[in-house]
Amino acid sequence: MSAPDGWDDAAVRSPGGHVLQSSAWARIRAEQGWRPEFVRVGEPLPVALVLWKRFPVFGEVGYAPRGPVVAPGDRDGLAHALDTLAALARERRALLVKVDPELTTEEAAAPLAHAGYRRGPDVQPVLATLVIDLDRDEDGLLAGLEKDTRWSVRQAAKRGVAVRACADEASLRAFYDVYRATGERAKFITRTWEYYRLVWRTLIDAGLATLRLAYQEERPVAGAMTWACGEREVYMYGASTAEGRRCYASYGLQWECIRAAKTRGRRTYDLGGIPVDPSNKADPMHGPYLFKKGFGGEVRRYVGAHDAAPSALRYRAFVAAEPLYTRALQAIGR
Repeated sequence: MSAPDGWDDAAVRSPGGHVLQSSAWARIRAEQGWRPEFVRVGEPLPVALVLWKRFPVFGEVGYAPRGPVVAPGDRDGLAHALDTLAALARERRALLVKVDPELTTEEAAAPLAHAGYRRGPDVQPVLATLVIDLDRDEDGLLAGLEKDTRWSVRQAAKRGVAVRACADEASLRAFYDVYRATGERAKFITRTWEYYRLVWRTLIDAGLATLRLAYQEERPVAGAMTWACGEREVYMYGASTAEGRRCYASYGLQWECIRAAKTRGRRTYDLGGIPVDPSNKADPMHGPYLFKKGFGGEVRRYVGAHDAAPSALRYRAFVAAEPLYTRALQAIGR
């Protein structure tokens, strides 16, 4: 299914937009077996890209990743969008339609409850983030960094780290190699090169993602990919080698991403996932949080994924069985 005219202007480039609601993301997921549906609730907003997949025994599941997209502060629009998606679940006799808008509990909890949604298992790992206000000059942004982070940013430059935006195939592969090595070191799950190549290539070609690599004597030692989501630049992927850590490459790289977002006219820079409770040192994201918080920003927590499920009985059975089903699919895939 092709996206309607003007879809990305509303779903991605509007202030509350997100790349996961884009026509490019729909193409990516279609190649991976999902059926995209572009739901226009209003004109130009709200909208929701719903991805459909049929599960054996349980039936169809719909998922609106980081959707629905509504105009900031439009509670009536949000309520209308949630009612529309819940009605879609009933009409399709679907097991559920899952939504997970990047809205706070204060913004979305009441409309979700009123529309009959229940808190469901999360798909997106990010439930909290740090957001930097870019409405300052560069000196003001630099002054907003913690002292040690400001020193580390300057050390990267002094040690000859060069940061370049790149989009060629060799650079994508170099970033993947660094990212995979980082995953092995930090013990987080990485997917295959074929998966990341499809995602990164598609989004870069659509103008929705930017890859930057940090070089030490022409060796790629760190990388970062950001996404253009409405008025935000969002830090989505980051990685560094042992050599990159020694020369503070990730600090110089992150600072360059922030500067570039400011130059592009973004209003905010989103540092990506942090622990919901930043004081929890046992959280696997605590280490990345310590790095990110040095760049400043305000904590923002999201309401999380919620499900519209027409049949409570089918839904309870699915939630109980889904972890086993997922593990079976992973075993088959391996």
